[in-house]
Amino acid sequence: MIRFVDVHKRFGDRVVLDGFSLDVPDGQTTVLLGASGAGKSVTLKHVVGLITPDSGHVEVDGQRVDTLDPAGLAALRRTIGYVFQFAALFDSLTIADNLRLGLVRQALGDDEIAHRCRRRWRMSGSPMRPSAFRRNSRGGCGSGRGSPAPSRCARVTFSGMSRPPASTP
Repeated sequence: MIRFVDVHKRFGDRVVLDGFSLDVPDGQTTVLLGASGAGKSVTLKHVVGLITPDSGHVEVDGQRVDTLDPAGLAALRRTIGYVFQFAALFDSLTIADNLRLGLVRQALGDDEIAHRCRRRWRMSGSPMRPSAFRRNSRGGCGSGRGSPAPSRCARVTFSGMSRPPASTP
């Protein structure tokens, strides 16, 4: 469960969140829609502890994000897949290596990492070989900016995308 409780956030004179409250139960898909600058990305950044509320709080599975120590915050982030608004895959890595990025900090064995990457690659339907470099990719799992592929390889409790591309399934 993700819970926003009377969250307020401002940047200078600009109020971005003004008493925002929302409960997102486990397993529920929730979409935040709004105009540019409405606070969607700011809302998601609170969930992963990239920013903290001026007042109010955010809970993930009953834990207040703003009270977590660095180890607790790192543990929380390992359960969350987050794709930044202008994210891109690393051109210097193969597509398979980009897929592994979301898994290497989870203390999984090489076989489990390979299994998860192969499974997600098959699900993507991409015609590219996973051994290809991202700069050669045109669509599919390694589609470039905003690609959620690395976070989808991990088993996550929450996956957030800030302004996903129109081609994202």
